[in-house]
Amino acid sequence: MAITTSGTTLTFNDSTTQTTAPVNTNANVNSVSAGTGISVNSTTGAVTVTNSGVTSVAAGTGISVSASTGGVTITNSAPAVTAGEAKAWAKWNGNGSISGVTSYNVSSVVRNSTGNYTVNFTNAFVDGNYSSQIQASYDLSTGTGEVLTKIVSQSTSALNFFTGSYLGAPADSQYLAIACFR
Repeated sequence: MAITTSGTTLTFNDSTTQTTAPVNTNANVNSVSAGTGISVNSTTGAVTVTNSGVTSVAAGTGISVSASTGGVTITNSAPAVTAGEAKAWAKWNGNGSISGVTSYNVSSVVRNSTGNYTVNFTNAFVDGNYSSQIQASYDLSTGTGEVLTKIVSQSTSALNFFTGSYLGAPADSQYLAIACFR
């Protein structure tokens, strides 16, 4: 069976070797193009592929196969990301309070105190060994463009960092952006 994806569309292409079992609903799939032996429940969005003789399925991460029925379940709880692309990014105005947040894989940005920010991820990283790039401009306390940044901590679920003046004092920044790569 040939399966193709494009954005949030999953397409099952008809072929003579199309033999699989029921597949569960995937909340990240918005539409399905059904071929022979494939049906889509218009109410629930559940995709069912009629099984006409599957004898084995190689299951990877997020795929399970029922030993008793041969049913295949595909779970996609995290967005697909290609190697080299940012796994999370955000930009915002940190002028005293957080505003104008634009992001990917970021659930929230919190200003803990002057110059101290925490970025919380929607989908956690596999470990804390990711690269964090931080950009800050315009120190609001001095009115200069000289801003220092320092990572305080980074975990699988959040990045905490400090921004300050070139003298080391905490300072909010008018423009902040982060990008995390793994």
